[in-house]
Amino acid sequence: MSDSNIHQGRRERLRQRFLKQGMKGYADHEVLELLLTFALPRKDTNPIAHALVNRFGSLSGALEASYEDLQKVDGVGKHAAVLISMMLPIARCYLQSKQGDRAILSSPKACKDYARSLLFGESVEKVMLIGLDAENRVVAHCQVSSGDELEAPVSVRRVMAELLKWGANKAVICHNHPQGRAIASEDDRKLTLHLINVLQPVGIELYDHVIIAGNEAFSFRQQGEMK
Repeated sequence: MSDSNIHQGRRERLRQRFLKQGMKGYADHEVLELLLTFALPRKDTNPIAHALVNRFGSLSGALEASYEDLQKVDGVGKHAAVLISMMLPIARCYLQSKQGDRAILSSPKACKDYARSLLFGESVEKVMLIGLDAENRVVAHCQVSSGDELEAPVSVRRVMAELLKWGANKAVICHNHPQGRAIASEDDRKLTLHLINVLQPVGIELYDHVIIAGNEAFSFRQQGEMK
C-alpha cells in the first residue's frame, strides 16, 4: 500500500472516530492531527502534530501560539498556521454568540460568563470594558489595554470616555491572568476603588470587576468588594 493510501486511511479513521464519539479520549496530538488534515490533505499530519505538542508543550499551548511561531514548526505552512490560530477566536465568537447581542449582566455569574466569552484562551493579559444600560443590558464592549502595553495599565480617562460615548449607566471591567490564578491583587483592588470613585460623580456605577484565569473566575461583587 502506498504512503498516500496509508495516510488517507488514518485520516478517515480519525474523522470517523470523531463522528462516533466526539473528541472523547483524544490525546493532544490526535486533536491537532485531525485538525491539520483539513489544511494539509496530502501530508502525514501525525509527526507534525507531535512536533507541535513538543514545541508548545500541550494542545492549549499550540492553540495559543502565534501565527508566526506556528510556522516555525517543520511541516506547518501558512494554511495550517491560519487554521490553528483561528480556533480560539472562533471559540470566543461562539461564547459571545451564546450570550446574545443584548446580554443582561444582572448577577456575578452573568458577569463571569460574559467575561469568559471575551477573554477565553487569551495568552496575554487584556483588560476589557463592558458598558451596561440601566437594566444591565450590554450596550458595547472594547479592549482598554493589553499586556503588550507594560503589564496592562488601565487609562481611567479612556474608560470614562468610552462609557460616556456609549451612554452607559453601568460598567463591568474584566481582565485575565493568563499564567496565574483568579485571585485579586492589591493593584486590582486599588483599580476597582479608583474606578468606583471616578465614575460615581458622573452617574455611572461600576457594577463588577471580574478576573478570568483558565476555568476559574473571580467576581468582586460576589465577594462583597464593590462598596
